[in-house]
Amino acid sequence: MLKFTRNSVIAFDFKEALSFEGETGPYCQYAAVRANSIFRKLDANSDRAVLRAEDSDRIKSILSGETGDEVWSLLVLAARLEEANAQAAAGAEPAVLAKYTFNLAKAFNLFYHRHRIIAEEDDVKRAVLITVADYTRGQLIKALGTLGISVPERM
Repeated sequence: MLKFTRNSVIAFDFKEALSFEGETGPYCQYAAVRANSIFRKLDANSDRAVLRAEDSDRIKSILSGETGDEVWSLLVLAARLEEANAQAAAGAEPAVLAKYTFNLAKAFNLFYHRHRIIAEEDDVKRAVLITVADYTRGQLIKALGTLGISVPERM
């Protein structure tokens, strides 16, 4: 329901609203559940990688090229949460925040499919991927919370 603007004519369809595909709450929830699952696995293995200052040259190389472009795109999108909140509030249009949340969920899912976050063998690259995933996860959970959508433990 939140994806529609105030002036939209809505033909509500339960099947569509509960779908895990497309612009739906369950799709966004699933992305957050997936992100939380990554960190449950990492915490269970006490296996969180850490970015260190002495790895700065390696980090720079990871953040350049195609992988770097994907990382930066996701980070920039995740960092726009406050802007999306402000736009939604200024226009009294929760659909702005809902659209942002969907786009962030979609970007995270693409990131998740393209990168082996947990299984990455390069420790520095793994630490970069984990850091980006963690920041995105936090922003996605905040966006969903603002929309009044909870994030279940499992789906």
